[in-house]
Amino acid sequence: MYRIYGNFIDGQWQTSISQKLLDSINPATGEVVAHTQDSTVADVDRAVTSVRSAFQTTDWGKNSHRRAAALAKWADAIDEHANDLAAFLTAENGKPIREARVEIQGCSDSLRYYSGMARNVFGRTFQPAADNMGFITREPVGVVAMITPWNWPALLLFRDLAPALAAGNGVVVKPADRTGAITARFFELLEGIDEFSQGILALVTGRGATVGNALVEHRGTDMICFTGSTQVGVQIMQTAARQVKKVALELGGKSPNIVFDDADLEKAITTSCRSLFMTSGQICMAGSRLLVHESIYEDAIQLAKAYAEQLEVGDGALETTDMGPIISETQMSAVLAYIEDGRREGRVVTGGNRLSGPRYDHGFFVAPTVIADLPTTSRVIQEEIFGPVLAVQSFQTEQEAIQLANGTAYGLTAGVWAENLSRAMRVAREIQAGTVWVNGYNRNYAEAESGGFKSSGIGRTRGIDGLLEFTEAKHINITF
Repeated sequence: MYRIYGNFIDGQWQTSISQKLLDSINPATGEVVAHTQDSTVADVDRAVTSVRSAFQTTDWGKNSHRRAAALAKWADAIDEHANDLAAFLTAENGKPIREARVEIQGCSDSLRYYSGMARNVFGRTFQPAADNMGFITREPVGVVAMITPWNWPALLLFRDLAPALAAGNGVVVKPADRTGAITARFFELLEGIDEFSQGILALVTGRGATVGNALVEHRGTDMICFTGSTQVGVQIMQTAARQVKKVALELGGKSPNIVFDDADLEKAITTSCRSLFMTSGQICMAGSRLLVHESIYEDAIQLAKAYAEQLEVGDGALETTDMGPIISETQMSAVLAYIEDGRREGRVVTGGNRLSGPRYDHGFFVAPTVIADLPTTSRVIQEEIFGPVLAVQSFQTEQEAIQLANGTAYGLTAGVWAENLSRAMRVAREIQAGTVWVNGYNRNYAEAESGGFKSSGIGRTRGIDGLLEFTEAKHINITF
């Protein structure tokens, strides 16, 4: 029997004023797994008012020991319930259970890292004259509206939520409407963690057009933190600009893996393909473009084809599943439309179709797809597909590889594969991306900053900069 999850406001679970619900649907089976609130603008106002009151009247923003203890205890609770959380994440999102376990572990890791950082929000002092002393302090921004995505709904929540809370902010969380229930499960674990000031953290589920927009427009929110598509990110920036509101945005990606002729080819292709086909390609850091030196181009294509064809596609609840379904029928249709463009403009090496049969007919499954020989102007090359579609291109020279890598509007991540580390470093410095991995991919750490160049976003998450992102610098000057 599926559950109904409420909004979490002022430390209590509440029903939306609308009295309406949203379905959370397992994309592998089409079955309803939970209901969440279809909230209204009035619900948003209730949440923001509660969080602002807690921020202004409690010691949360000034008591770093309290914040450190709260985050550490939340991490303990997540670890205690990790298996149940992973199973529910798979049911609501569709990703393989092995991947879900990794995601849940990343949530507690983020909380533990920022539990320590909560007591390290340092400023600095300076003395410009004999009778004068200056202090630069770091203070919380205030009330942060956090709008999170459905593809990695747990980790991408805590990646931003942990530093926002560690810095002393109050936060209103609005999860993607498709994955609101797993977010509510995390909020249930707050029970008994008395270190959290009542009301300092709220959850409001609902549709982006209603709840998301209301949070961005609300005069009680001081900062908007959003992870999602570039199109929506631009709209948020435009709206926030009217109130000169701070924003932090991680947006789309079209990330390249550049493979030179001296690279360990099998490792490069295997790792690149894994980075693309995990989460069925529904990940902003996916290595969706494979750029290969012309001398090893056909060999690389065959290795990519073999990797795609050996993947076990199916219900993520099965331990044997390597790749699960697309999140929804709408997203699946969009992915298949891109594949048809690729079929017209290039060569579909493998895949290229919706999977059918008893295992697939009730879900939204697309075969792992590899497309080669596409022109650089193709939509498959230029646009974020958010599906299991790998585009393979060839290059002749180092400079051409750099031009191809930088030849889209995006700049989130990239990979460089070469035994010649001087070449690898030259290329890494020239790539316009917030993270460049050399002879590896998707190596993400709580202590290492990440974020996008160009249309991939603004601001940084993780690491020290991820903490400072949620603060304001203040100069206090004393004349003796």
